Amino acid sequence: MPEPTTPLVHDLPMRWADLDQLGHVNNVTYVDYAAEARAVHVADGDLRDRPARTVSVEYLRPLLLSSTPVRVTSVDDGERLVQEIAPATATTPFARATWHDEPLPDLDLGASGETYDLRVRRSDLGPDGDVTVEALFEFAQEARIVSVVRVAGTAGSGRYVVARVDVQRGGPFTWGTATVPARSTVTRVGRSSFTVTTLFDDGRRGRADAVLVGFDLETQTSRVLGAEERAVLEAQLS
Repeated sequence: MPEPTTPLVHDLPMRWADLDQLGHVNNVTYVDYAAEARAVHVADGDLRDRPARTVSVEYLRPLLLSSTPVRVTSVDDGERLVQEIAPATATTPFARATWHDEPLPDLDLGASGETYDLRVRRSDLGPDGDVTVEALFEFAQEARIVSVVRVAGTAGSGRYVVARVDVQRGGPFTWGTATVPARSTVTRVGRSSFTVTTLFDDGRRGRADAVLVGFDLETQTSRVLGAEERAVLEAQLS
């Protein structure tokens, strides 16, 4: 097995289904790229198959559909696995995924927020019978979109992009016919961004914190939040 800090590289093709409504690679897809590369290196014996309590993804630049393979460069320092994701021809990362064990900061949401009922599919499960990291990111995305639409209306659709998501595992999250409540609420409002926190089963099965940035569809750049939308978001603060 290589030294822990030796970079490991894995290339994989993009798919049409990787894109979101803005034509960018969907934020959940980056996790799929990272998990695929991690699984390949574990199978090859180049990485230890260590569980991670928390997975954090920073979205640095939008990645568009291309015939150029996506390159995932992984470095494990023994405590964290850091994976930089970009087109194989790029010299700087478009996203960075970090697998680690640090818990997210304590947060008391009380009873605030919008609740969305999740239903686990069998395809969401890994070999151990628990949901995969990719599924947790998808669950967080589903609940977050419903929450933002309920709070900001359909006008909020497409007006925000995800800058960072931290997902923390909780207790077993297995397949079954019963739904699982996912409660989302705004926990921070800044000048051009805000944070939505999602609790799965009131945190017993995990938590996700997502930073969303105001986005201008015409210029394809970030924007300052307007006074009215800021007021709507601040009214949801827990």
